[in-house]
Order: sequence, then C-alpha cells, then structure tokens
Amino acid sequence: MNDTKCKICQNKIDKSSDKFCSNHKHAKTKLRNGYELWLKAYDSLPYDDFLRQLLDLGDLVGTLVKDITEFELYFQETK
Repeated sequence: MNDTKCKICQNKIDKSSDKFCSNHKHAKTKLRNGYELWLKAYDSLPYDDFLRQLLDLGDLVGTLVKDITEFELYFQETK
C-alpha cells in the first residue's frame, strides 16, 4: 500500500501511484532531463556519479533537486 504523502517532504501527493509531491516530481523530471543532456555532452557518465557531482556543487543546486538527488543516491530501494 502506498501512502498519500511525499517520500521526501511528507506533503500530499497527486496520485496513489506517485512517490513524490508535485514539486519533487517536477524536480525529478528536471534532474532526469539534465542527466540526459550530460550524457550527450560527455558520452558516458554513470547516474550515481552525476548525482554525486550535483551534490558537490552545494548551494548552486536548488533545494528540490538536491532533495531528489539525495533520495535517489542514498535512499532508493532499487537502482
């Protein structure tokens, strides 16, 4: 059974099949799109390395993207 709260911030989610609120869901989409651009530019970059590089940027990364990055890197059940 899925809760009706975001796995990150505990805000309400739109659909029971979602893990994240609309803000974190949008940030995840942007994160994935950014990764696709990096792949085109650098040809090969493991996703975990991409996430670590984002975290190394510190305050240059927005809070919502940082939340998703940390979740994907440290708390994801399956990779």
